[in-house]
Amino acid sequence: MGDNAVGATTAEDRPSFLGRLYGNMAAHDWFCVVYHLGMFLRVMVAPDSENAFIARRFSGILLAATALALLITRGEILPKGLARAIAYRVGIFTPIFVSYFELRYLLPALQPHLLDAELYRIDQVLFGRSPAEYLDAFVTPSTTEWFAFFYFSYFAIMGSYLILSVFLDRGQRLSEIMTGAAVLASVGHLTYTLVPGFGPHVYLHNFAHELTGGIWWQRVNVAVNGSGAMLDIFPSLHTAYPTFYTLHAFRHRKAMPFKYAWIVTAFFTGNIIIATVFLRWHWGIDLVAGIALAICAQQAGIFFARKQAARDSATWARQEVWEPLRQKPEQSAA
Repeated sequence: MGDNAVGATTAEDRPSFLGRLYGNMAAHDWFCVVYHLGMFLRVMVAPDSENAFIARRFSGILLAATALALLITRGEILPKGLARAIAYRVGIFTPIFVSYFELRYLLPALQPHLLDAELYRIDQVLFGRSPAEYLDAFVTPSTTEWFAFFYFSYFAIMGSYLILSVFLDRGQRLSEIMTGAAVLASVGHLTYTLVPGFGPHVYLHNFAHELTGGIWWQRVNVAVNGSGAMLDIFPSLHTAYPTFYTLHAFRHRKAMPFKYAWIVTAFFTGNIIIATVFLRWHWGIDLVAGIALAICAQQAGIFFARKQAARDSATWARQEVWEPLRQKPEQSAA
């Protein structure tokens, strides 16, 4: 019925370009646009520096790429079909996750006042000491390598859940995970600009044991020092994302592959969370904030997915939030 209603729309009834663009926008589209615009404006008012010049170009390109993707897909410049479905998926989410790499230049460009002292005091109130100090007694080459492996596995979990979902999943479940992920990225990255710090590995000097390990510890160091944002500690997205995926998989545990995936994801998530403080990257309060953000992101994803499912079932000629990559058999036959 929805396709018939769309087909019955006359040229006179068809909304203008701006009307189609605005009417087709989904919740996560707005999160992405506001996020990129906020980061662009944030660095535009930063003092001039080499980092600021790089960050301005970086954030400007990401904002422009997101706007272009929405113009051609939500504005329906591209006709409905596989090309538009792929262009939307790639164009809207690639910039927001690539934006992590701009933080390496944007955060120092803001010339921030580091808040490690304040975060450490919060840890002392909540835990007595920083969790990293408690775990110092268990530091050996073997335990360091163990947690370095799980810390590095974060990237595999990120890739598997996001890439497989965006290209293989559909419907409300897809909206839940992608809207939640957009909330995590936008809120998390913007908060980095407000609560910057280096973490215990730089601020504290009372550790009795040096972190040494093998290949995984080396890979973690290369990844962090080579492309890490360095000042990105609060909230811990290394905690927030895996926690969010665990919650998502548990919520859909009656369906494959989540029936078993949630158990594996939960095991990895627990180790990743411990790794963030064991390897001295994060304060304990960073983890608390990360878990809270993950819970809020999941609830936001569920809320907006339900709202958008009602929109998709309406009879007016609005784009599906997630247009399918594969047509249904009856559509192909038609």
